[in-house]
Amino acid sequence: MATNTEKMDSAAVYELFETIKNKLDKQEKKQTESVKVDIDVSPIDAATERFVKAAAEANKPSIIEHQHRHKIDIDIQSNWFFFSWVALFFIIGALFWVIADQREIINEYKENDLKYRYVRMQGQTNEDAFTRLEHQFQYSDSIKIIRKQVERFEDLVKEQAERIERAKRNSEEAEKLKKELKVLKN
Repeated sequence: MATNTEKMDSAAVYELFETIKNKLDKQEKKQTESVKVDIDVSPIDAATERFVKAAAEANKPSIIEHQHRHKIDIDIQSNWFFFSWVALFFIIGALFWVIADQREIINEYKENDLKYRYVRMQGQTNEDAFTRLEHQFQYSDSIKIIRKQVERFEDLVKEQAERIERAKRNSEEAEKLKKELKVLKN
């Protein structure tokens, strides 16, 4: 017996395992040779094949066809509902048409107002000036330029009116002060 302090030779251990392995291999060969039984595995193979087919069918994406049918039934009891919707759509369409027409009229009024302000800025006009003005209003760039000119002219007129008003107020105050001075001198 070997004690804990003694070491075993690794070659001896390897040789021991090899002999055990060889004996086990021999014993296994004897058992397989002695127990040769013919087992019929065809039913198992058939069941396995059916199982594989069933699994493949289950994994296929299924196509489900849906049919949607819509039925509009207008009966006597719901006639008021149907006709009210139809009337509502006609009213909405008419309102859209009226709004579009009103926008067109408003745009014409804006243009006419700008034309009037331009003529007033010019101070005088004649037939050629009107024709030229109408021709200029066919282009949006010309309209922008005319609008800027008119607005600038109106701003200048407004400033001039304010200056005149201030001067008038100042002269009235000067007259008032002169009167007060006369009263104080007497």
